[in-house]
Amino acid sequence: MTTVKYILEDGSEVLIEADVGQNLMQLALDNNLAGIEGACGGSCMCGTCHVLIESVKGKQLEERDEMETVIIEMEIDELAPINSRLGCQITIQEGMESITARIANLSNF
Repeated sequence: MTTVKYILEDGSEVLIEADVGQNLMQLALDNNLAGIEGACGGSCMCGTCHVLIESVKGKQLEERDEMETVIIEMEIDELAPINSRLGCQITIQEGMESITARIANLSNF
């Protein structure tokens, strides 16, 4: 199991245990976390599962692929930081101990 810490828009934190294969968007939706909509159902098309990855322990994340980068630049901001990710594109992998994701407030971009 991997511990996922979500930092909500109000600064509060929620810890959730995740299994290999789960993605951050669906995990947030399954646990009714405010700030994650997942309007496109996880198909990397809308940006409504935007998070900022603050830390990862154990196996590291792969970099954003071209499609995720295009959606972030189009839906969020061209100058979004490199830790700006779509939760639907982050899947819990074997060897990942923990991950901290801040639910992004789009009005800050």
